[in-house]
Amino acid sequence: MEKNKKKILLVATGGTIACEEGENGLRPVLSGQSLIELVQGLDDIAEIECLELMSLDSSNLMPKHWQKIAHTIEENYEAYDGFVVTHGTDTMEYTSAALYYMLRDIGKSVILTGSMLPLESPGTDAIDNVRLAFTAASAGHAGVYIAFSGKLIYGNHAKKSDSKAFDAFISTGRPYAAVMRDGLIDWRDDSKDDVSSHKEFKADCSLDTNVAVIYLTPGLSPEMLKSYVDAGMHGIIVAGYGAGGVPIKDETNDFLPALDYAAEHDVMIVCVSQCQTGGAQLDHYEMGVLAEKHGAISGGSLPIGAATVKLMHVLAHTRNPSEVRMSFEA
Repeated sequence: MEKNKKKILLVATGGTIACEEGENGLRPVLSGQSLIELVQGLDDIAEIECLELMSLDSSNLMPKHWQKIAHTIEENYEAYDGFVVTHGTDTMEYTSAALYYMLRDIGKSVILTGSMLPLESPGTDAIDNVRLAFTAASAGHAGVYIAFSGKLIYGNHAKKSDSKAFDAFISTGRPYAAVMRDGLIDWRDDSKDDVSSHKEFKADCSLDTNVAVIYLTPGLSPEMLKSYVDAGMHGIIVAGYGAGGVPIKDETNDFLPALDYAAEHDVMIVCVSQCQTGGAQLDHYEMGVLAEKHGAISGGSLPIGAATVKLMHVLAHTRNPSEVRMSFEA
């Protein structure tokens, strides 16, 4: 190994990047080792080893798989300088958010990447994304990021905004961590805020998966929220309009009694925005202010996926309303 070349572990999980055409459409079959061999020039970036963890379409990934990835990184933490996780794009934002919270004190880079076209397809975006991921993993910026289409996105602020375009992911609520310029990664100074190598690293993989999402639409009955409470949910994300909040004026669609019902049953309600940028601001309009007074918590600038995963992680540790609120304000 060259003196300054970093040792990076590729954790392969499947996704479009590993797909080939099958009887019923694309399915992930390409191994991580094959990926390393097919992308030229990777050995100039880092010394790479591969761990074949799973081979799944990311739509089939569940919270148990997030935990498996996190445990794998923890188990291999001392042996490598950084980690690249190849992953399908459909739920990559959920996995990246989960790893962001589970690996919060990590002192090394964890870079998720994938592609919109399989690696072996003509004109694929996989090659550039993989090279970006390994370059970023070797750069020494601790934390969890998504590497895609020439950009690095903080793991808890990524949103898949396009189902076809190569530039499929945007950063919501926070600027990009870095962008590729003239073949070099230009990191933002505050990307170093996530560096915490001075702490002893231990993954925190606790999750309470009794969390649901309600997407507000005009005329939606508050009984929907109450039905999730009755179904045993411990937390509910309410994806509201604009700055967040809940409908309050119509007699049959006033959500405030439903919020009270949730509070009486110790169910945490977190309000986020359906908008891609701007986030929830419950202190702005009456419908948000009253929602807070009836127990709702603001998800701030977090996208829906990241807020959902964060609530799962927080509720695994506490169901105290004040502590949950503080965790979302941090």
